[in-house]
Amino acid sequence: MIKERRSQRPEAREAARKQAIKDAKEKKAASAATKKAEKAKSAAAKGGAQRIQSKQGAKGSAPKVAAKSR
Repeated sequence: MIKERRSQRPEAREAARKQAIKDAKEKKAASAATKKAEKAKSAAAKGGAQRIQSKQGAKGSAPKVAAKSR
């Protein structure tokens, strides 16, 4: 395999490399688009845009400790 590639012209190797990169980018973009569509679909099914809240925020803040020595 290495000998085959080494025997190719540099222009042919570069063109093959660019084509492989282009295909990979297209595949990644397509999967990202489907993932985004799935996310939007599931968000719409839940009942619209809900505000994301962290666990710490949901619990509420811890009460402040009162100073006892003063």
